[in-house]
Amino acid sequence: MRSDLKEVPLQFTADLPYPKIEVDTINLQYANLIQMNYAGMISEFSAINQYIYHEISLFEDYPDVTYTLKGISKVEMHHLQILGELIIVLGGNPGYWINRKNKKLNWSPNFVVYGSTLKEMLAADIAGEKDAIDQYRKTANQIQNENIVAIINRIILDEEQHIKLLNRLYEKYITK
Repeated sequence: MRSDLKEVPLQFTADLPYPKIEVDTINLQYANLIQMNYAGMISEFSAINQYIYHEISLFEDYPDVTYTLKGISKVEMHHLQILGELIIVLGGNPGYWINRKNKKLNWSPNFVVYGSTLKEMLAADIAGEKDAIDQYRKTANQIQNENIVAIINRIILDEEQHIKLLNRLYEKYITK
């Protein structure tokens, strides 16, 4: 790894606290909705694996890109932790699957968009963040609990920050 890279601090998260993980009652329907964002095709678990793959693939040639991807992946890990804890307090099990028609559908590495070039990887990461925001909004629209919706909206703020960071890299290396 390049040890000469001076890591410039970037803002990987929105500058706001996360709401407390609290619910009034067990709600498996809400747990299953959140499970989609936790370990579905468009999910924090998919994003983490995609970012780590891209970071490892690019570390020799693009140290600033890999620094950013690593920082974003750490935030996605925090989101995974938040969602997992939320699933538990809602009475669910934070396994790496989704529940569909009383069947567990396991997370798959096929959910990762690998890409073979910097352009493909950054484009996939930007698209993934946009898709995640759309899915979070759909989830929030189905939940009638203000605190859970506040948690989801707070996570969305981070995802929007990630898009800004990724767009800067895309403009630097691809759009030029």
